[in-house]
Amino acid sequence: MKKVLSLVMLALLSVGAWASEITLNTNNVDLSWTAVGDDQTTTSQGITIYYAKAGSNTPTSQGLTANHIRFYKSTTVKISAASPITSIAFTPDGSYDATNFQPNVGTTTSSGWTGNASEVTFTMGAQYRCKKMVITLADGSVSAPYFTPAEGTFYGPTEVKINAQDGATINYTLDGSNPTTNSAVYSAPFTVSQTTTVKAIATVDGVSSAVASATYTIETAPTVANIAAYAALADNSNAAISNPVVVTYANGQNTYVKDATGFLCIYGNELSGKYSQGDVIPAGFGGLKTTYNNGAEMHFPLFGFVDATETQSVQPDEVTVANFGNSQMWQYVVLKGAQITYHNGKYLGFRVDNSTDSVAGYNQFNLTLPDLDATYDIYGIVTSYQGNIQMYPIEFVDNNPTTVGSIAELLALESGKNATFTTPVTAVYHSGKQLYIKDVNDDFMLVYGSLSNTYNNGDVLNDIAGNWTIHNGLTEIIPVAATFGEATPGTPVEPETLAIEEISQDLIHSYLRIENCTITAIEGDTRNFTLADETGDMIMRLNFSEVTIGEDFDFDAEYNVEGFLAFYKSANGETQQLQFYPNLIEKVGGEQVPGDVNGDGTVTAADVTMLYNIILNDNWTGAVNADQNGDGSVTAGDVTAVYNILLQ
Repeated sequence: MKKVLSLVMLALLSVGAWASEITLNTNNVDLSWTAVGDDQTTTSQGITIYYAKAGSNTPTSQGLTANHIRFYKSTTVKISAASPITSIAFTPDGSYDATNFQPNVGTTTSSGWTGNASEVTFTMGAQYRCKKMVITLADGSVSAPYFTPAEGTFYGPTEVKINAQDGATINYTLDGSNPTTNSAVYSAPFTVSQTTTVKAIATVDGVSSAVASATYTIETAPTVANIAAYAALADNSNAAISNPVVVTYANGQNTYVKDATGFLCIYGNELSGKYSQGDVIPAGFGGLKTTYNNGAEMHFPLFGFVDATETQSVQPDEVTVANFGNSQMWQYVVLKGAQITYHNGKYLGFRVDNSTDSVAGYNQFNLTLPDLDATYDIYGIVTSYQGNIQMYPIEFVDNNPTTVGSIAELLALESGKNATFTTPVTAVYHSGKQLYIKDVNDDFMLVYGSLSNTYNNGDVLNDIAGNWTIHNGLTEIIPVAATFGEATPGTPVEPETLAIEEISQDLIHSYLRIENCTITAIEGDTRNFTLADETGDMIMRLNFSEVTIGEDFDFDAEYNVEGFLAFYKSANGETQQLQFYPNLIEKVGGEQVPGDVNGDGTVTAADVTMLYNIILNDNWTGAVNADQNGDGSVTAGDVTAVYNILLQ
């Protein structure tokens, strides 16, 4: 393969040129847009995109979203470069067709443009949502590097990444001088903590690009006391909120929060997956204040967001059809006893007790609609569209639920049918979205989904509800999150001790202990290991972030392991095997010492340092038992637990 590539390169060099390919991720993280009246322009890697408003169409500033550009119908898009462009490949966000582009030169296909011009102007025949462009230049010049994020004003230390075409060497400076091939060689992202101009060149086979430059202005953001004060700011103001807020719901780019003064939507890809309902976001976070559909919104670029260190139980405010119009934007609410009376695509209508009045809904989060003949408690977020109040539904909870007394009774219902448990269940282990429970018949099951509370072994839960489904060959419960409230402490569940030869598929999700085992690494695999005792072997998979096997792990020792039996089935059904998910690995003859995070047999400041590395840097290397307080997560509470042991 290397020989073929070399021949191709030689062939290209023999005619004195090679095509230069430039990739632009067209989001507001990688590109910095400048307003020109109602128009917008951006330049990156020597490519300029000019997006012009046309007539009475939507202003282009509304077309710049977190993860794509929306080129609206009848607007003008101009793409230019110093060298001739021979092709532009567009990657759409959704199902869009580039043949609706009307170029002044060249031709378009369903996925892009071909021609030869240093400036291409498109008139949009229909809306197009573009998340990436790959632009090919005709000459043999090397593409200038580009920076992620793009230059701009930032509030706090900012990590900078320099990007270049494949095979290029990047040289850069931080003092404002133009770089040469003798300047520092870029190898990894770096952090700027004060206003800095970064300049860089890319070099391929002795040919260097033009100098790329980006200035990162580091400022201290003004602060406001709370959400109400933030909402009162003028649009396009940057500010940080100086009190903590609690997450009421998070889905993709949308994170909804509240404090004692109001509600807010935080919008940006940076937070996708970072927070869950009930997480308390520490004070000091901020972003650009904008208005969306009459509601205050915190927009990218976002700054100051750190991991949540505590959670709270979040309860919705009950609304009725009569008072729904007076609810605050972004409020977390529940409309009880409602029926879905209208649905057309994503547009919905909710009505209570056959009233002539209804509440408008919009299926923003693409929920599967339940049985239209039943009534539900509908949980959601209040929003508006063109001045009309509506709801984004989050969850439909059956208002007249089916009841079951055990896991077996739930599994006897059809898949997807919600039911409420009339008997308590006991939490066994909780890690992230995975909660293992045991019912009154001593049957185990995995509950998979985001919950606002965290549960410990032995916690008793009452009146939970959910339905069952199958994922990768595993039966699991999908929870009705609103029914998983505060738990009552109970008796911790002990695992059943078995030999590997006694383990079968009938024990899926059971809490088990296997003693006197060896653990063997699998080459090239950091998550799967071979677990063996004198009766047999099986795959052990590190499924929970609290349990790791670091570089210093003693593979020559024997271990007792506790955890849960799982079943993996590949999408094509060809791979089917039992797996063991450990939540505890203890060395035989050297059982885990309380507070001993790094597994060296003693409790010292090194254990505290390891916890800090896990919390701050997500660095689990060498950790044996980081979850010292047993709450299913690694937080400041675990640091406190180790400190208490050190002080005893």
